[in-house]
Amino acid sequence: MIKFVLFLALISQELEASQSGTESSLASELFSEEEYLVGPGDSILVLLKDLSLSYITSINFGGLMPLMVPFFVKDSVQFRPFSLKRAYNISIKELKDSLKGWYSAVLKVNEIDLMVVSPRLLTVLVKGATNTNGPANVRASLRLANLLSSGNFICSYDADINRIMVQTPREETLEVDLEKYYKTGELIYNPLLARVKAVLVPRIEKGIVIFGAVKGYPIKMFQKQVIQALGGNFTVSFEANVIKVPSQDSIMVRDALDKAGGVKSYALLNELYSSKKGKVTLDDYLNVGDTLYVPPFTDKVFVAGEVRNPGYVPYLPGATLETYLSYCGGFTNRAASHRIYVIRANKKVHKNKIGTVQPGDIIIVPEVRLKWFEDYLTLAQVISSLLITWVTLKSL
Repeated sequence: MIKFVLFLALISQELEASQSGTESSLASELFSEEEYLVGPGDSILVLLKDLSLSYITSINFGGLMPLMVPFFVKDSVQFRPFSLKRAYNISIKELKDSLKGWYSAVLKVNEIDLMVVSPRLLTVLVKGATNTNGPANVRASLRLANLLSSGNFICSYDADINRIMVQTPREETLEVDLEKYYKTGELIYNPLLARVKAVLVPRIEKGIVIFGAVKGYPIKMFQKQVIQALGGNFTVSFEANVIKVPSQDSIMVRDALDKAGGVKSYALLNELYSSKKGKVTLDDYLNVGDTLYVPPFTDKVFVAGEVRNPGYVPYLPGATLETYLSYCGGFTNRAASHRIYVIRANKKVHKNKIGTVQPGDIIIVPEVRLKWFEDYLTLAQVISSLLITWVTLKSL
């Protein structure tokens, strides 16, 4: 059985930048004795179990840790430095095994334990598809997901979190799949930063773009894409979450959504739309380079264009198109009422095919091209003025 060490560390010391997500809300971390590599700056509690005594020592910047021995002075016990032990780039277990031999020879103490009471600050170099490239100052007790979910170093929407390359202080190169960590919760897929020297996050070369009501991952930043519905001089705009998932070949819609972290509770799964295939179901396949739209349920209906008060109206079950138009003050004098259409699930639906207005619909009232009783009169006046000018010039 792996023995775990629990250390207490203040969250305010975890990252110099603010953290987001559940990772930063924990007041303590768990790691195994084999996992944590000690180094300069660590403060370690040494427990001499046979003597029921303990002391705290720190590893200096030379990678040396003072070893203390107890001295009994009257009614008190004082610890004094007795030797130095090199403690750099080795695990807690390796350090503990080494100290057991030393204390057994010096004090005849056979049972000791170690605990990291204040983890060190270290620098990790971050490169690739992240918000910022460069050095990150972090606590050794945090994990890779903590670093990549911070505002400064969060991954981009097209980052490949299945193939993150990690270089360790022992000059090893590891391939990390953080998607497995989020799916299983197993810490083996989320390395401790005490074992990380540099991180390279690659971009997805081949895959599917998904935008709409998907969950994503705490380490992956959504790209915000503004969807606009134009009508007259008014624009209805709202942001949609965009994320890219890797795929080397065709992929089933349900698998693509799973790789995007799943869908949100308000996703309309019966209205999925592919840019290449049109309306699709969860069991259909998407080709590489496709875009999948996952529309969200909303309790609003948007009205744009030639109405007096364009904007949104709360969804009214069973209400007609005319009802929503009246809530927005009715038509302006330049409304082309016969050409009204609706944007629904990223598709244009003409007035005679709208049927019942649905939540999330965007009602567009276009502008009339020429209004005969105004525009034709204006044109006639201009033409007559030109004719009079031409006749006058010709008679001279």
